[in-house]
Amino acid sequence: MSQQKQLPKEESLLKQLVGEWQVGIALKTPDGQIVSGCGEMTAEETAAGINSEVNTQIEGYEDYYENGLWSFDPVKGEVHLLIMDSDGQTHDHVGRWVDDATLELEWHGTFEDQEKEKRIQAKWVTEDQIELRETNYSQGKKLLETDYVFKRRTADSEA
Repeated sequence: MSQQKQLPKEESLLKQLVGEWQVGIALKTPDGQIVSGCGEMTAEETAAGINSEVNTQIEGYEDYYENGLWSFDPVKGEVHLLIMDSDGQTHDHVGRWVDDATLELEWHGTFEDQEKEKRIQAKWVTEDQIELRETNYSQGKKLLETDYVFKRRTADSEA
């Protein structure tokens, strides 16, 4: 009789990222203007965690690409999201699950000699929809707030 290893719920939720996703984007600029965009994400399971590739197009901005590695540390109860973006920047966002479906991550560092901070809140709405809000701060002031809606691609959505 073989027993299947039971994954922690946190790790199981991260594994739901695996697949092909359509991404809807609404970016709120510092002056309150809303700019929309779209994109796609592909995520695959690797030995180190989940590798995600995101390509986006937002009105008035250059196309944006990021590669992310998601991992869960069961000893510390932390999730890491290590991102490398199209500007060549690398950030390790660290966070925790705040409830059964919501993950909060933060990154603090410097960019162009200024203190920066990024906060990410990701909510697993269903197995096929994730809503993510990314808020960027510079020297304690909110710069950009971006809402993403990830919807899993299905045979119907590609038709």
